[in-house]
Amino acid sequence: MKITDNTRKNLIIRMIIIAMLVGWAAFTTANLTAQAQTPAQGTEAPKTESAEKKEGETTEAALEESGDNAALAEAGEFNLLKSEDPAIWVLLVLMLVGLVVGIERLIVFMKNKSANAELVRILTEELNKNPATGDALAKTVSDKKYGVEGRIAAVTLKGWEHGVETISEYAHAATVAERRYLSTRLPILSTLGNNAPFIGLLGTVLGIMKAFRDLASAADAGPQVVMKGISEALVATATGLAVAIPAVMLFNYFSSIIKRKMSNAEEIVAIIQALRISTKGQGQ
Repeated sequence: MKITDNTRKNLIIRMIIIAMLVGWAAFTTANLTAQAQTPAQGTEAPKTESAEKKEGETTEAALEESGDNAALAEAGEFNLLKSEDPAIWVLLVLMLVGLVVGIERLIVFMKNKSANAELVRILTEELNKNPATGDALAKTVSDKKYGVEGRIAAVTLKGWEHGVETISEYAHAATVAERRYLSTRLPILSTLGNNAPFIGLLGTVLGIMKAFRDLASAADAGPQVVMKGISEALVATATGLAVAIPAVMLFNYFSSIIKRKMSNAEEIVAIIQALRISTKGQGQ
């Protein structure tokens, strides 16, 4: 089958979107699971005589602070896969679901790409040349290379011998069926885009509540006690946005493809109706 420039362009665009989906998931997971870096220590300045004198005096204080430093180091580390926040785990599962649905829908649309200009040309030439070839032409245009538009045209041609009104009914039934087929599982992406940020926000609120409870129950409450909890809680919001943004992008992209295909189908149906009137008249 000859690959046209338009087909090649659509294939490249869809391959780029698949790569973006995989890259987005990998980038998000890598960044959320990365451990926070502790502040780099500055270059040690040369010791002066007074500093050496005070070194012994500060040793005891340094030992007392070592426990706090260990707590701060622990507070600066966070691993997404070891998180105890249930919202994060829910969002990770939803991210995987959205990725699977997006790839599955991309494959469906790639299999249903169509040569619309060639389809219009065949319908116009064949129906003008031999108006009695409605049923035979339906088998030709139902070939998979004509995609959704070809299947709608094939069903529409079943009413060719019965008049314009019958053609319209066949076309309407075929369009509804194809729209339903193309829209399968798209509500999942819409739901993820609308609700994932709220799941992340819920996880953040619960995490902040837990952080303040830990602060209230700690014997020696320091800033690191609450800061660690708040930083982990905010990861839930970031994860929710990481799930929602690509889901919305994919939903809008697939919706635009469906609208374009349905517009092409309406054009083809209108051409068939016009040819029916011009060649055989509008009557039954």
